[in-house]
Amino acid sequence: MSRAGGERASVRTSSEAGVSPARGLATRQGVGLGGPLALGFLVLVAAAPLAAALFRAASSEGGLSRALSQALADPATFAALAFGLKEAAASALLALLIGLPGAWLVARHDFPGKRLLKALAGVPFCVPPILVVLAFVLYFGRNGYANRLLMALFGLKEPPLGFLYSFWGLVFVHGFYNFPVVLQSVGDAWASIPRDREEAARTLGAGRLRSFAVGLLPSLLPSIVQSSALVFLFCFFSFVVVLVFGPLGGSTLEVEVYRAARMNADQAGAAALALVETVAALGVVLLLGLAERRQVAAARRSGAAQATGRARGAALVVLCLYALFLLLFFAGPLLSLAAEAFTERRGMAGPGGFGLGNFARLFFGTGAAGASAGDLASLAAFGKGPLLGALGDTLGTAIPAALLATFAGGGAALLLRGRKGALVEAALSLPLAVSGVVLALGWSFLFPSAGRGLVILVEAVATLPFTARSVSAALASIDRSPVLAARTLGASRLRAAWDVELRSALPVLLTSGAFAFSMAAGDASAALLIGAPGFEPLPLLVYRLVGAYRFPEACAAGLVLALATGVIFFAKDREAFHA
Repeated sequence: MSRAGGERASVRTSSEAGVSPARGLATRQGVGLGGPLALGFLVLVAAAPLAAALFRAASSEGGLSRALSQALADPATFAALAFGLKEAAASALLALLIGLPGAWLVARHDFPGKRLLKALAGVPFCVPPILVVLAFVLYFGRNGYANRLLMALFGLKEPPLGFLYSFWGLVFVHGFYNFPVVLQSVGDAWASIPRDREEAARTLGAGRLRSFAVGLLPSLLPSIVQSSALVFLFCFFSFVVVLVFGPLGGSTLEVEVYRAARMNADQAGAAALALVETVAALGVVLLLGLAERRQVAAARRSGAAQATGRARGAALVVLCLYALFLLLFFAGPLLSLAAEAFTERRGMAGPGGFGLGNFARLFFGTGAAGASAGDLASLAAFGKGPLLGALGDTLGTAIPAALLATFAGGGAALLLRGRKGALVEAALSLPLAVSGVVLALGWSFLFPSAGRGLVILVEAVATLPFTARSVSAALASIDRSPVLAARTLGASRLRAAWDVELRSALPVLLTSGAFAFSMAAGDASAALLIGAPGFEPLPLLVYRLVGAYRFPEACAAGLVLALATGVIFFAKDREAFHA
C-alpha cells in the first residue's frame, strides 16, 4: 500500500470506527511533538562536535578567523583536499566499473551463488578497513602471494607488481573494498525496471545499445549516482587505508586532522581542518540526498520486477569471467589473510608452514613461540597475550555502541515516520557529512576525560545515520492497515505499535544492529584519536602488529576480528550461503 493510500485508509477507518476527532487530534499532536524532537536529536548529534570544533578554534589565540585563515593559507590543506577529492572520485569510478557487471547479473539472471554475491554488500560495513589493508599488502605487496606466484611462473627476479604503495594502489584498494555498494544499490534498482521499456525501444528500431540508453539508463541513473556518491563519501573519509598507504601517495584532510590533533597537539588547527573537511563533504551529502529522492521516484514508476532466467550463452560467459575476476582480485586478498594467519614463518618473508603458533603467541604471550600449540597447560605458563584483552575491549565498546545506535536510530525513524520535506531529509543526511575522526575530535572537546565511554558514544553516533535511514526506509514500506485494525479493536497506540509494527520492523532492527556492531567493532579512528590507558581494541592491536611488521600475528588477530564482525552480520542472513 502506498503512503497516500495508507493515509486515506486511516481516515476512512477512523471515521467508520467512530474514533473521536479529539482523540485523532491528540494523536496527531503527539506525533507533531515527537517529530521535532527526533529532528532536533539528529541535528544535535551531528552539530555538537562541529560546534565544539568552532568553539575550540574561536577560543585559540587570534580567534576563529585566524585559525581558519592559517589552515586555508597552508598549502598542505589544499594539497590534502585535492588529493582526497581526486582519490575518492577515482575510487568511486573504479567501484562503479567493477560493480555494474555484477548488478546486471544479479538483476537479470539466476545462478548458483547469487545470494552470496548480493550479500557482499555487507563487506564495506563488516570487514574493518585495517583488515582490507593487511589483506591487499599480503596479496599484492612486493613479497605478496601474487608477486611470488608470477615470479615463480615466469622466472622473474624482481616482483612485477609494485603499484600498491602509490596513488593508484590506494584507488585500487578503495575500489575493490566498496564496489559491493554499487552492486547492491544498482542491482536492486535494475531488477525493479520492467523489460517492456527496453523492448518498446527495440520494437521502434533501436539497437541493443540505444534501447538500453533510452529505455533503462534514465531509470538506473539515480541509483548509479546515489551509490557512486556514497562510495565517494566513504573514500573521502577513509582513514586507516590512507594512513597506511598515504605517505608514498599523499594525504587527506581526515588524516591531517588526526595528525594535527594527536601528533602536533594543535587542537585549534585540527578543529579548523575538521570544519573545512565537513564543508567539503556537505556538497556530496546534498548530491546523495538528491539522488536518493530521484531513485525513490524512479522506483515508484518502475512497476513490478520482471522474472529472471538462468544465465546462458553470453550471460554465462560474462558470469564465469566475472566470478574468476572476483576470485583473483577480491577473494584472493581475503583468503591470503586467512592463510597467513595459520602460517608460521622464519623472518618476514622466510619459508613457512602450517601451525597455530601465531594464535598461541597472541593468547599466551611471546614466550609461547617455542611451545607446542596443542599443549595448553604449558602454554598457559607463559602468561597472557594481548588478544583476550583486545577482544574484551572490542566487545565492551561495540556492543553498547550498537545498542545505543539501534535504539536511538530506530526511535528517531519511528517518530519521523510518514514525514517528508527538505528538513527531514537534511536531518537524516547531515550526520553523514561528519566523519569519524571529526566526531571523535569534537566530542573529545566536549568530554575530554570520558575515555572508553567517549569511544562508545562516538561509535554510536558514527553508525546512527545508517540505522536511522535503514529503519526509516523499512517503516515506510510497512502496511499500516493491521495497525489501524488493532486500534479500532481498542488497542492503544503503544500496544499496536509494539505488537504489530515492531514485529514487522524487527528484521530490519536486527540487521541495523548487526551493521552497527560490525562498524563499531572494526572502527579504529575513535580509539586512535581518543585513546585511553590500557585500551587496545582489536583494530588497534592489528594496526600495532602491522606497524611492527609482525604480519602473521596481525593476520591471526585480524581473523578473530573478522569473525567477530562478520559472523554476527551474516548470521542474520545465513540463507545467502545456501543458494
